[in-house]
Amino acid sequence: MAVKVGNSWVSEAAYAYAKEKAAERSSGEASGGSMLSQLSDKFPDLKFSTNTEPFSSKGKNNMAIAPNILKEMEEDPEKCLEYEALIYDCNNTQKSIANRDGLISFGFILNSDGSLGAWSVSKANSGNYRNQFKLDKKDKNNWTDQILEKSRLKKAEQKKIEKKNAEKKKTEQEAEKKAEEKKDEKKSLKQKEAKVIGRTVDMKL
Repeated sequence: MAVKVGNSWVSEAAYAYAKEKAAERSSGEASGGSMLSQLSDKFPDLKFSTNTEPFSSKGKNNMAIAPNILKEMEEDPEKCLEYEALIYDCNNTQKSIANRDGLISFGFILNSDGSLGAWSVSKANSGNYRNQFKLDKKDKNNWTDQILEKSRLKKAEQKKIEKKNAEKKKTEQEAEKKAEEKKDEKKSLKQKEAKVIGRTVDMKL
């Protein structure tokens, strides 16, 4: 069951986790350091950065957070609870898709306006292709399906392009073959004409 925290919907497990960490901060048990380093300690499976450009990292465990969001988390306990719970769910979703066939790299983006996005780079027969996602925080249970569904659609589009390119190549090859055959026919005809012209005809009168 999803729980609304601030402007986000998160899982019950995420909410419970964030509440526990909030209690630790209130009692002074939380570790010091920057918010980014604290998050790195809490979620060691994720690679955190402040670069929110899609496709800017390698690996399948990227979590980019806009600097102003990190500042909000440092200054506002409620915002910290909300975003920490959201990151908890991002971490679990990332783990669920990490072993997907063809996935080369993947990352979540917590944008400056608080919206959540993601990106992926996957392998295809004709080369790598890129996907970008805008994820609905109100429907976090659908994140994995949304990511995989878009990837499947992208893969289907890629197959259509590959099929179209293959058909185009085949047409070009057939055209080249016909042109070559026509060229050979002309060459053969010229050779026959040359033989006729060079032949001596013995006529007895």
